[in-house]
Amino acid sequence: MLSYLRKSNMKSGFVSIIGRPSTGKSTLLNSICEHQISIVSSTPQTTRNKIKGIFTDKRGQIIFIDTPGFHLSKKKFNIALMNNIYSAITETELILYVIDIQDEPSTEENEILTIISKTKTNLIVVINKIDILKTKEKEIMLFLEKKGIKKDSIIKISAKKKTNIEILKDKIYENLQEGPLYYPEEYYTDQTMNLRTSEIIRGVVIKKLKEELPYSLYTEIELLEDRKNKLLIKANIIVAGESQKGIIVGKEGKGIKSIGEEARRIISKIFEKKCDLFLQVKLRKNWNKNTKLIKNLVN
Repeated sequence: MLSYLRKSNMKSGFVSIIGRPSTGKSTLLNSICEHQISIVSSTPQTTRNKIKGIFTDKRGQIIFIDTPGFHLSKKKFNIALMNNIYSAITETELILYVIDIQDEPSTEENEILTIISKTKTNLIVVINKIDILKTKEKEIMLFLEKKGIKKDSIIKISAKKKTNIEILKDKIYENLQEGPLYYPEEYYTDQTMNLRTSEIIRGVVIKKLKEELPYSLYTEIELLEDRKNKLLIKANIIVAGESQKGIIVGKEGKGIKSIGEEARRIISKIFEKKCDLFLQVKLRKNWNKNTKLIKNLVN
């Protein structure tokens, strides 16, 4: 990547955020960058792409790569997501390994640390959700000690409450070298407008229907026109089964209407423009078994 600008004594680098599903990785990214970049949801593996968030201050620039939740499974879709995680680990100078303080260490923790140990990448273990009362903190700390993780490489935070986020930023900069700004200072993500819009819509669907709808859906932008004072967007919500269409549309169309209203509000707020959003639900049977399509979706 070509550097955008270099200032003396500034640090920069790429940092991957990894961990099991629903540990708060996306919330952490959004908290540090102070913008909604990645979908936040309790639904496992909501994040599919390697989402980049960019934080710049007087000390330098940190480019974060938010990855899908680490989950051991032989399903095609999960394998594609796992490949994203592996590539992120090898492409970055620092790894933030996020652990949910409520979760007792399991097979995934062992596998994650085994993978990290095979690299020469620096590691910070981030124990998240310290604002929650019932925890597995003792078990987690004992597990990390047995794995040889030093206490000065562990930081306890609440991404949701932004507790100790500044301390974490300081620790990240300690692990980076002097380098250029890879992006202009005002950038907080490198995602295209199409991708961000698509992810906003998908995030709203997941938020509203997570109890009823499997997460085997995706969104595609059919039309996006960026006019002077308004965005015109036509988007499709793609599902794998016929029954899912009815769940999204809802009784008398109330479901799709509610999704459209919230997505429109978020899009307007982020892009600071009025938005005309038109949504359709389309069926593509068993799309989640199509290797080529999956590869396109998770890259």
